[in-house]
Order: sequence, then structure tokens, then C-alpha cells
Amino acid sequence: MRNRLSIIFSLLILVYPLLGIMKSIANPVRQYIEIDRADLKLLIGEKIYNQPGDGCWSCHGAEGMKVDATNSNTSKKNKNIADLRDPTTWTSYKIITKYSGESEMLSQRDISLSLVRLGAEDWNQELAPAIKKYTGSNVIFFDEQMIGIHSKLLKKNTRSMSRNLKREKVKFKGKDIMDIMATSVFFYIENKFIGKK
Repeated sequence: MRNRLSIIFSLLILVYPLLGIMKSIANPVRQYIEIDRADLKLLIGEKIYNQPGDGCWSCHGAEGMKVDATNSNTSKKNKNIADLRDPTTWTSYKIITKYSGESEMLSQRDISLSLVRLGAEDWNQELAPAIKKYTGSNVIFFDEQMIGIHSKLLKKNTRSMSRNLKREKVKFKGKDIMDIMATSVFFYIENKFIGKK
């Protein structure tokens, strides 16, 4: 019995570091800080999603589907806009469909959340090359009109959300506010639109 226990213990010592290595290899898509309170996440997400000007709703609409085209420029712009109610129309789904057979590192949720956090331009520059290197395949890039939380009101939103979180006595670090905003917007999208076709 003692022999078996020492063998099991030895195997655990050998396997445990490998699990850590596999974990780090299997997750190149970034981790983002989020708050625990669902009610507050929904409130923050809804506010940022429905922001006047160039908030998410300006392209995806209040119901999560393409806004009706009013002129030829808008019509051309709208042809690439995903229906948020149907994740199979999202570019992140195309990426998963193409690469998930080769790797478990990609999840559609992680890719979509990273897009909301970074916007297409930064995602294309920072994460697409990492995925390409890992999979050895060409990567599908996002349309750069997708700005995520990086609207022209980003600074105002950052200050406003910081004040709201302090008022609600939520502990957070200033450097995490962008993550909190992005995870809240994505939480709102998950709860408001997905599966509601």
C-alpha cells in the first residue's frame, strides 16, 4: 500500500508541472477582470451598449441585429455586421469553426470578449498573430469598424463607471476599469440577445 502511494505521489509531482504548462499554452486569449455583481454588470453593460453616438447599438441596433440601412454608405457598412442574437453569424464563430479542431485554446466567448475589450484594430494586431503562430494557419481578421468599448466617449465612460463602482462600494483597481466595462458589455449582450431570435 505504501508503495502504491509513493508511486501515485511521484506521478503527481511529474504531472502537475505539465498541467501548468498545458494551461499556459492553451490560453493565449487574455483574461479580463470582471465584477461579481450581475445587476451592476447588466447596468454598466446596458449603458455602454446603448451609448448615443457610436455605441454598440449604432451598428447592432437596440435588438442586437443590424440597423436598417438609410443610405448606400450605411447599407455597405451594415453588410458585415453580425446579428448578436445568433452567435453563428459572428466572426469569432468563423475563427472557432476553422481552428477548434486543431486546438482547445480558442473559445468563441473569449475571442468575442477580447474583441469588445480591444476593438478590431488592436485585436488584429495583438491577438491574431498569436493565434496564427499557435495554429500555424491563416487567421480571419475582424472588420475594423468594430470598435468595442473604444467609442469617442471612452474617457467619459471610464470616469463615469469608476464613480458608479465607488458609489456601489465595489473594490477595483483603476487599471481594471476597461476590463470591467468590456466584461459588463459582453455580459449584457449574453443576457439580452443570445438565443432570443
